[in-house]
Amino acid sequence: MALLCITLFLVSCGYSEEERARMRKIAETGEKNAVNYIQEKYGFLPGVVRVDRCMKRDEVFSDLYAEGCVVAVLEHEGKEFRVHISGESATTEGVDDFQRELIEEEADRYFADLLGYEICDIYLEYREEPVEDRYSDDQEKNMISEFYRAGDFDNFIKRHTVYCRIDDFLNRDIAEWAEKNSEAVSFLENHVSEYGMRIVLISYRSEEDYENGYTHTYGRGGLMDFDIEQDSLYIRSYMMFVEEDAEYNCFEIQEYDGILFGCIDKKAGADLLIESDRNPWRDLGETKKEPVSEIYSVSGEESGFITVYIPADRYEDQWKGRSLYIQRNGENGWSQYEENICRTSDKKYIFFMYPNFYGGDFDFAVFP
Repeated sequence: MALLCITLFLVSCGYSEEERARMRKIAETGEKNAVNYIQEKYGFLPGVVRVDRCMKRDEVFSDLYAEGCVVAVLEHEGKEFRVHISGESATTEGVDDFQRELIEEEADRYFADLLGYEICDIYLEYREEPVEDRYSDDQEKNMISEFYRAGDFDNFIKRHTVYCRIDDFLNRDIAEWAEKNSEAVSFLENHVSEYGMRIVLISYRSEEDYENGYTHTYGRGGLMDFDIEQDSLYIRSYMMFVEEDAEYNCFEIQEYDGILFGCIDKKAGADLLIESDRNPWRDLGETKKEPVSEIYSVSGEESGFITVYIPADRYEDQWKGRSLYIQRNGENGWSQYEENICRTSDKKYIFFMYPNFYGGDFDFAVFP
């Protein structure tokens, strides 16, 4: 179950007086424990910003109940940080993220030296203990009990489960880097195998493309390339280390009638065949009237997501308030559905992703 934290001023409706008293006691004890923990570990007395009680939801009745711990937000010399600690009894055993900035700075230098190129952005996520279930939120990320000593990052990544995303703006084919830096590749593959590290290297086409990218959440929670195809317009290539052998992908962009189509480049030449008005729109009862756009047909032999980028100004000028539909012929015959469209961060394109997992064709068109 996901760990939930709610504030000290949790509305008490629905709780018995005994439970409300217990929650107040947890908050009071947790605050004292957090302050004492920091004073003992770092040698200064922190200020208290707030104390959040840790709550869990009962699987049977869906009620929230106090788990017995707190996350205290503390402050020292203008810097806020967190402590996760018990609120049930006096203790100075907890975890905190006071040294997170130092650890991230050293990670930046460490990986820049290892990889041999300039890192433009880095995301680092680590846990106190090895994480068996990467989808679990039960353990606080970027919070540790140890006192991190500067210069010890090489050993730090052996003691903790580390997820890392490293971005550059160099428009690189990372496969070429890997061929020339086999020792760095072997190092990362070894740390994946031996210490549970997961890391993804992403090369954006330019700094502007990085800024315009739809999301920069790759790597979080160990999901290194989840939905990365939505940024195929901006990313040139990436290499992911999550198993013993690294996985490499490069994105291909094709243009047709002012519309851009992105997919993972898997063969020489164009991976997609794109045409218009090749296939008729079938009468399946999903759409009414005739399409107000051409019927675009896309064929891709290789499995994977295909991302379609339509210039936003064109969509708004010609099709504002209209609906975009997909038509495909699958295992159960022909089907149609209305597609949910997203907008890129720079607002220049609207886009959607088509899951072409089995290879084949799909059509799309705009309807009134």
